[in-house]
Amino acid sequence: MTIRVLLLLLATLTMAGQTYTFSDGGTRVRVDAAPDQVYVTVPAGADRPTALQSIRQSLGSPVKSIIEIGAGGYVLTLANPVRSASSRILAPVFYDSDESPAARREGGRRVMTAKLLVKIDSDEDWARLLQAAPALSRSESLVSGWSLVEFSEPYAALAAAETLLKQGTWEFTPVFARHYEKRGAASGTLQRPVNDPLFANQWNLANSTPGIRMKASWDVATGVGVNVAVVDDGLEVAHEDLVANAYPISTKYHFNFNDGALNDPTPTNDGQNHGTNCAGIIAASGFNNLGVIGVAPDAHLIGLRLIAGDPGDDSVGTAMAWQPDGLVTSVSSNSWGPSDDGMALGRMSSEQTAGILKANTYRGGLGTVFAVSAGNGRGNSDDSSYDDFASSRFTIGVGAVNRDGKQSSYSESGVNIAIAAPGGEYAAPAVVWTTNNSGNAALAALKDKNPSESAPVNYTDVFNGTSAAAPHVSGAVALMLQVNPKLGYRDVKEILMKTAAKDGLSGDAFLDNNSGFSFSHSFGAGLLNVSAALDMAAAWTGLGPLVSESATSSGFIAVPDGAISGASFSLDFSNAQALRVEHVEFTVNVKHPNRGEIGFILTSPTGMISIVNNRALDTGADFVNYTFTSVRDWGETSRGIWTVQVIDILADGVTGTAGNITMKIYGTAK
Repeated sequence: MTIRVLLLLLATLTMAGQTYTFSDGGTRVRVDAAPDQVYVTVPAGADRPTALQSIRQSLGSPVKSIIEIGAGGYVLTLANPVRSASSRILAPVFYDSDESPAARREGGRRVMTAKLLVKIDSDEDWARLLQAAPALSRSESLVSGWSLVEFSEPYAALAAAETLLKQGTWEFTPVFARHYEKRGAASGTLQRPVNDPLFANQWNLANSTPGIRMKASWDVATGVGVNVAVVDDGLEVAHEDLVANAYPISTKYHFNFNDGALNDPTPTNDGQNHGTNCAGIIAASGFNNLGVIGVAPDAHLIGLRLIAGDPGDDSVGTAMAWQPDGLVTSVSSNSWGPSDDGMALGRMSSEQTAGILKANTYRGGLGTVFAVSAGNGRGNSDDSSYDDFASSRFTIGVGAVNRDGKQSSYSESGVNIAIAAPGGEYAAPAVVWTTNNSGNAALAALKDKNPSESAPVNYTDVFNGTSAAAPHVSGAVALMLQVNPKLGYRDVKEILMKTAAKDGLSGDAFLDNNSGFSFSHSFGAGLLNVSAALDMAAAWTGLGPLVSESATSSGFIAVPDGAISGASFSLDFSNAQALRVEHVEFTVNVKHPNRGEIGFILTSPTGMISIVNNRALDTGADFVNYTFTSVRDWGETSRGIWTVQVIDILADGVTGTAGNITMKIYGTAK
């Protein structure tokens, strides 16, 4: 069937820029339709210029602009609104209503897929839905009680959504495709000689700041038997320095959510090198007289090609919960996240959250360990505290350190940052050596973007970012789990923070809490210290069962304009069960026309403070049930009165109110 036949336009439904309100796993989400935009997928194997020309002619409207967004996807802006289209290669475009509608940021874009996530309680509900909308199939989703309902194409799913909204009795949301950005006695003397020829350039593995203090770690563990999923834009399985550790494609342990063969995560173009870069830091083969060496040079690699294009929420959830039959996914390395532009609210979809929760049951309930890059938006005054993924209590948020021991110029601060690792800066030699996609064409593509590149073919010396930092932690965790397979995800996080190095670092000052931990908003507990973490992991007995306590401060009060004291809310845990604190979640509601003026301070009963900075570029309005998660009170007692201050940082006559603050503290019973 030709593209021209597929593009039969049906003027049956109007999308006159309206706002839609959906229920995403029970959470209200609002999106604005973009009737002058359409998402187009060029089928694999088609000649793209010819296909795009055919599409332009078939749309019946002049095309004002075309933006390529990866993996054969394009967003077309048209002179006239799109009404509807009967085609699997066209999809409606929306933008997050919580952000400025005029901005139309890439990070706020939501592309509709052919699926809806619907709350279906019975077969009668399913029959009733089929009467209302011509669905093709229904399958179980990762969200309990909710089903993935598939239609013939995205505009059919939109028509079904319109019908269900009019009936007013359904809880559902479209499954959107979203844009994600790529982020980047062990303490003795190593006896085993490292013969990898590029090892001498790997300053990030050195035994003092800014290195991660490998010392004799490889005499103790190399990651044998530990599986690490690299969730990224691809993984070159056949790379000379990765092939020994990456599972063969024939095992079907990998998965490709983007274009190309289903079980082959290999990048389809030379510029998709990000995942291969990350994989080399984690587990480039060691002691093989070849290239570089990874932190865990014998760990097994699983490639999940997810962000070469904009993946659907269900795909993201599946990637989070990835565990092939017969295999245990012990570590998930994630050097990506929401846009780092200082405006994205960074909420995870219900499917992504459900995927992480499912992974939390793996390893006999010990859970997959998620390493997540903190974000590269410091230059945009972004703060990692606003990133649900990097802030989740189920993940380890990782900041970046440069070669001088300073907070990398791009690395975001946050109350969620658990630890930091080498990320470097922007040009050699202050960046990280690792594997690159193979061949001269890949090297030429790399040099086009990075003129300072001087590494030999198949490698790079210009990888950087919190994208580079997170894989260091993933590799370290693989070593820890070889030494002690009984470590839970919480145990791993505590060990990494307990053993983190602080000497030689320059950034936000470390502040001691009342339990022996020290935290910096720049570095979390400090710089990854692999050898010390292995020593502690070997003798670790495990944290107790996780419990929680919560409190709420009801009602709204005014937030003083430009006053540092702000509006203060007290949450009393004096009579609640005493916990040894791990994570503190506080959920805020703020009514303010410019939330970029609003910051928050959490203060524990012992006086430890956690500061969530305002983000000046964020011109959106309000915070609605927005949750922040702090690690800075780890080890303290929950007993006493906690305070949350809501501060309007700018005295400009623009005022607001705040209230209905809820706090939930997770930890172990004391």
